[in-house]
Amino acid sequence: MPNQKHETEVHKPIRRAGRPKASEAGDVDTRLLDAATHLFLSLGYEGTSCEQVVVLAGAGKASLYARYANKEALFEAVVRRSVQAALESPQELAADLTLPERLRQVGLEILKRSLEPEKIAMMRLIIATAGRFPELAQLADQIGWEGGVVKVTQAILMNQNAPGPRQDQARVLAERFIALTFAPQQLRALLGDSQTELQARASSCIEDAITLLTSSGWLKEWET
Repeated sequence: MPNQKHETEVHKPIRRAGRPKASEAGDVDTRLLDAATHLFLSLGYEGTSCEQVVVLAGAGKASLYARYANKEALFEAVVRRSVQAALESPQELAADLTLPERLRQVGLEILKRSLEPEKIAMMRLIIATAGRFPELAQLADQIGWEGGVVKVTQAILMNQNAPGPRQDQARVLAERFIALTFAPQQLRALLGDSQTELQARASSCIEDAITLLTSSGWLKEWET
């Protein structure tokens, strides 16, 4: 079933079908995944075929099947790329930032990226196909959660070589921060809250989490 349209149009045509330009010859992987993403989000899993993907990508069937055995494998690649793209490395943190400032910067970057319309549309698609691909849905959730925790943990540690217990403490703090920020906001987006308003409230959401962690002693405990 096609997904409902939301406030921001995210499914724009990629390019006209046909033979790829010479300058695009080395870009087949990207074009196939871009085309597949566009079609899966626009038409749903059942409504998309490999034939449609190769036409939209301007590629041949041989190019697609040399990379993906079938539509299921192509769908898995699309989901993996989408989830991992939401966790791309944030900008480098300045060495003189305090812990709250580091949490504020990395948290806001990840949260705003996770609330982008295409990311929410992909999450809806993953949920809609969870009955057919339960392991893929679990993998997407695991990649998203673990990736977010790792990014925040790195921001807490500032890439310092800390002893094992210190690393464990940083991870626990990161997990609490993720639970307070990303999960609630993404759930609200999935339930249909205004994505524009959620993006606008992202900063206050991060501030609320930092305030709570400060008042509960978690940030003080880490800094001692």
